[in-house]
Amino acid sequence: MLVGLTGAEGQYREDAMEPEEIGIRDIGELSVPPAAYVGNDVCRLCHVRAYATWLGTKHARAFVPLRSMMAMQMGRQEGVTACCPAKSGKCLSCHATAPDVSAAFRGPGFRMGEGVTCEKCHGPGADHVATMEGEPTERAGAMRVPTRDACRQCHAPKASHAPLGKPPFDLERGWKAILHPRAAERPEDEIEPAELGIWQLEQASVPAAAYVGSAACVDCHSRAYQVWAASGHAQASRALRSEMGVMMGMKTDMNVIGGPSQDPRCLSCHATGHDVAAAYRQPGFRIRQGVGCEKCHGPAGAHVEAMRAGKAADAASLQRPAGAETCQSCHRFKKSHEALGRPAFDYAAAWARIAHGR
Repeated sequence: MLVGLTGAEGQYREDAMEPEEIGIRDIGELSVPPAAYVGNDVCRLCHVRAYATWLGTKHARAFVPLRSMMAMQMGRQEGVTACCPAKSGKCLSCHATAPDVSAAFRGPGFRMGEGVTCEKCHGPGADHVATMEGEPTERAGAMRVPTRDACRQCHAPKASHAPLGKPPFDLERGWKAILHPRAAERPEDEIEPAELGIWQLEQASVPAAAYVGSAACVDCHSRAYQVWAASGHAQASRALRSEMGVMMGMKTDMNVIGGPSQDPRCLSCHATGHDVAAAYRQPGFRIRQGVGCEKCHGPAGAHVEAMRAGKAADAASLQRPAGAETCQSCHRFKKSHEALGRPAFDYAAAWARIAHGR
């Protein structure tokens, strides 16, 4: 257990280390990407099918051969100056993702050791993730669509690789092996908690109605939505993937694979509807929208349906009063949060900040 925890801490620490600190050589100047890299664990939340395809390819294991004896011999032929191919930019440029960027452009949980990841071909995904979570950046979140010719940048003949005795790269065959059309994807709202990687859920809850997401509330409650969007509640889920969030998650007695964003103990206060079956999440609902309207007021499926049908009298199902007890169910003392150095929760002051009359 001690070895496992130490390894995890070492992995998480890599995110905050500069290439030089990690011991990476042969990279020249650091590159400046258009956005930060987030890592495949983040991509997996929405692109489960594509992730599964990637996991079954050699791309997912591209980093592993760099520590073999054969790689050491090939590295010497390439003239690497690092201790081994696994630390050389000459080898990492094709066997890993983002080995030449500053730690400022690597989000919590990102691993170079994941090999040739989604972001190797599609580009860094931080802006895309922010846009999908409802916070568009200056550079809207469209991802790069790689072409077949882009594969040749790495899959080109190399004299140092000749001893492997492999046949010439078959582009058509390789392309088919990694093909993962978006049409085959399922959105998050159709995926069960276990498929999303949410661990250790004792039992799925059964809500009184379906969750619709805060975006469905804005049509009628624009003022309240603006107050929510400007509050810490809207950022609550994103905080789980911050460096501090990851460190706090490691202080818990169960270091969950994927970190706090996959831990129901953290999601219970930082997200909405994480523990319900997909049947209770309507199209467009996103767990990663944080502490949404429905976290405090209850699932709004029946309410929205009644209002859209012009049956205001039947819409009272949402009249769940939120008050001190609601807030304090999450805003209570937690030992793992001591590092934040925040004062004790002040209900009156907090309530004034989120007040949004009908």
